[in-house]
Amino acid sequence: MTAKNEGIALVGQLIEDDDPQAAELDALRRENGRLKREVQDAKTEAARAREDANRALSRLRTQLSPLYRALQSVFGDLDAAGVEDRPTAGAPDVPGVSTPRTSAVWDAWKQRLPPAVGKVIDALLVHGELNQSQIKVAAQLGTSTVSDCIYKLNKAGLINKNGGRVSLKAL
Repeated sequence: MTAKNEGIALVGQLIEDDDPQAAELDALRRENGRLKREVQDAKTEAARAREDANRALSRLRTQLSPLYRALQSVFGDLDAAGVEDRPTAGAPDVPGVSTPRTSAVWDAWKQRLPPAVGKVIDALLVHGELNQSQIKVAAQLGTSTVSDCIYKLNKAGLINKNGGRVSLKAL
C-alpha cells in the first residue's frame, strides 16, 4: 500500500470512528451477540428442565403403573358385569354426577349455546364449583371469554353463584 492509500485509509477510519451510525451498528452487533448467547443459555436450561420433568414423570409412572393396571382390571370387570355409574336411588340429579337424563339436558344446552359456553359447562360438570381462574384453566379459555360465558349461563338461569365461585344448577 502506498503512503497516499494509507493516508486515505486512515482518514476513512477516523470518519468511521466519528460516525454515530457506525457506533450504533457496532453496539447493535454486540447486543445481538449477547442476545444470541442468552437464547442459547435459555434453550440449554429448557432442555435440562425437560429432562428433569421426564425423569420425574417416568418415576411417577413407574410408581402408579401397578395401581393403574389393577384399576383397569376392576373397571373392566365392572363393565363386563354391566354396572353403570349412577347416583343412589332417589338422589337428586347434581352436577358432576352423570345420568342419561342430565347428560341429555346438558348436551341440549351445549348445542344451543356457543362452543365456549359448552366448554365451561363441561368444566363445571367435571369439577363442580369453580372460580373464574379455575374455569379458565379447565376450559382452556381466555379471561374475557370465561366472563362472557358465565354471563350467558347466568342469563339462561343455569348456574349458581357463591361468592366468586360458580356451579351448575341441579336439573
